[in-house]
Amino acid sequence: MELCYDEVGGPDRPDWIDSFLTANRDALARLAIATSVRVKEGRALVVLTSSDRLGAIPIRSPITRKITGGLLVEPRFGWSSIGQVLGEVGFRVEPEIGGLALVPGSAREVPPWVLAGPLVSRVAALIAQMTRIFVPTTVEREMPRGTVDWNCYAGRALPTGRWTSFQCSYSELSSDPELVAALRWTLRRVGQDLEPAADFLVARRLMERIGDLLRELGPGPTRRPGLGGLVAPSIAPEWLRLAVEAMAWVRDERGLGGARSLDGLPWSLPVNSVWEAWVEAFLHSLALRLGGRLSTGRQGSTSRPFVWRTRTRSMGHLAPDFLLELPGRAVWIDAKYKDHLRRLAVQDWSGLPVALRESHRADMHQALAYAMFAEAPRVDTFLVYPGTVGPAGESVAPEPVFALADLVAGGRQVRLGLGSIPFGFQGPAHREQVVAAWEKVLRDAA
Repeated sequence: MELCYDEVGGPDRPDWIDSFLTANRDALARLAIATSVRVKEGRALVVLTSSDRLGAIPIRSPITRKITGGLLVEPRFGWSSIGQVLGEVGFRVEPEIGGLALVPGSAREVPPWVLAGPLVSRVAALIAQMTRIFVPTTVEREMPRGTVDWNCYAGRALPTGRWTSFQCSYSELSSDPELVAALRWTLRRVGQDLEPAADFLVARRLMERIGDLLRELGPGPTRRPGLGGLVAPSIAPEWLRLAVEAMAWVRDERGLGGARSLDGLPWSLPVNSVWEAWVEAFLHSLALRLGGRLSTGRQGSTSRPFVWRTRTRSMGHLAPDFLLELPGRAVWIDAKYKDHLRRLAVQDWSGLPVALRESHRADMHQALAYAMFAEAPRVDTFLVYPGTVGPAGESVAPEPVFALADLVAGGRQVRLGLGSIPFGFQGPAHREQVVAAWEKVLRDAA
């Protein structure tokens, strides 16, 4: 993306670029946006290049430092694909929200489930941790309890033949009714925001989760949180402060996406982490088909230490993303959110840019290093990339792409593989097709 001085409210002077970068340094760093400068038709332009983060940030004027616009980095696989992926992995990877000013115009561009997911998670954490207090209660009971209003009993119950109707007042251990009413209001409002996006699987799952939480809270009044009623003490636990912040966003309609607001909350999401979670979910289903056992770097079960014998040391360990253990074979797998395999499928290695070749060469060396950490007679080591997609998020290569090479050293067989997995499936049949293709590749190993 290229920006000129008049697009950000800057002066027509050569130094506007330095002022712009200074004013927006923190926001651009939030999305890991790389910046460079180029001259086009006699004008100096700032070139913004996205990396592996999705999100929305405000852009400030280099003169006034006021918000003049916003920058939104959308998924290259489309919102539908990333929605399916987030829904499948249970929002294990959530966007980082807040910390900057509202982003002009972003609420209409971002589906509501992107920010609703973490908000619902925050509220769910509060409900799980919610302590109960003694709340004064006055009800009619068939048996006396606490303080009985005998005047009411004599004047109303007895004359009407209600011999076992007692007006009782007592304190009952219950959740804070004001907080519970505010939680019901918050969850129902988020549910309403999600309704227009019900075509997305992730939105439907979030709505189901909201229904479960409302049932957990039980029936009762619904009340919009008061302006002064949502303040978490500075010494409050993290789960409470996060939940209170989320409820305040919903109450103030701070742009969760959809039609309620034009400006949206700033957020960022590391899509490479989403990709790793998606690959893990896929490998779990593949392990079941193959009768194997899956270990993950996320849980620390794939880490392999270096035993240094000198005082001068380097890295302490290697931690592959995944290890799939099959009878007589170990399969190391690293998830790479890069387009290397797509580029290799359409262009010779020698014709690729130098920077891409250097990056891919480092990944290959990394994969080969993992092959040393297995005692099985046969070892596979795979780099897994997102499948090729079209501009609208539709797969143009439903069959996963593979590149395989054999390395033989003594009596040990090592197979190096590059493979793809679609970033989201078109349906159950597509999922089965991809799982079957991977199963065949792993079963057919010599």
